[in-house]
Amino acid sequence: MCCAGRLKLKCTISKELIDMCSLMAVEIGFSANETSKIIERLGREPALCHLDFLKDLDFENINIKTELDDEDNESINFLFANLGKSDCATTLELLESFRKNMELSRKKYEDYYKSHAKLYVMFGIFGGLAVTLVLI
Repeated sequence: MCCAGRLKLKCTISKELIDMCSLMAVEIGFSANETSKIIERLGREPALCHLDFLKDLDFENINIKTELDDEDNESINFLFANLGKSDCATTLELLESFRKNMELSRKKYEDYYKSHAKLYVMFGIFGGLAVTLVLI
């Protein structure tokens, strides 16, 4: 995948993590179901299709890796390691903090994408033209 594609994927994953927090907060606030059941249900959610780790999350050995930066991956691991280990109010506060953190990360990824994606495309076009000229 090209650099611009990876940047776009980071934007998409961070958006889906924000959506996941909102959906999870509704589930926890409304029904207070067991956390594993909520995550299992979220794993089937089509709007979260880039969050593959939801489908086979092992709560005993949490080691989630996504396309995001290492710092964001650590935040994701921290969130899932602490989900369901306290009362609903504390869990909702944890989700809200994570959501705000992901919003900042998403903004960072989108700003970087906007400033660099055009450069990557232009490098690709000029590189292709250079190869064409050399081969002619």
